Amino acid sequence: MDDSPRGTLTLARTAAEALRSLNHLTRGEDGLGQPADAYGLIGELSLAASRLPQLLAQVSGWLDRSLDGGRLGTDDGTDPAGAVGAAWTFLSDARGSAAALARDLSEAQQQLSAVNGEPSRKEPRS
Repeated sequence: MDDSPRGTLTLARTAAEALRSLNHLTRGEDGLGQPADAYGLIGELSLAASRLPQLLAQVSGWLDRSLDGGRLGTDDGTDPAGAVGAAWTFLSDARGSAAALARDLSEAQQQLSAVNGEPSRKEPRS
């Protein structure tokens, strides 16, 4: 992938499309065959979520530098500082949400570590 705004957006679209495809694949019974498949999928999603805070911080930094450098404007000619400040607040919240998502997915994965596809023959305790 090329190191350009176009390459950046292409990768973001690819990530979004991959999630859409995963939604379709896991809609029925064929997308996951064993508990290990769910374990692996949740682990990969945790890893992806754990990478979002850095990405969002870098986007926030770019916005700040671009604003400070006078390289931003608005369609209606108003000062872009308000919009960038509000976006920065939401991006900051999203970084925290992504970190929490990564932690929750990691915990969910750990809960599945001993689950297998061999149902127990023992009667459950009452």
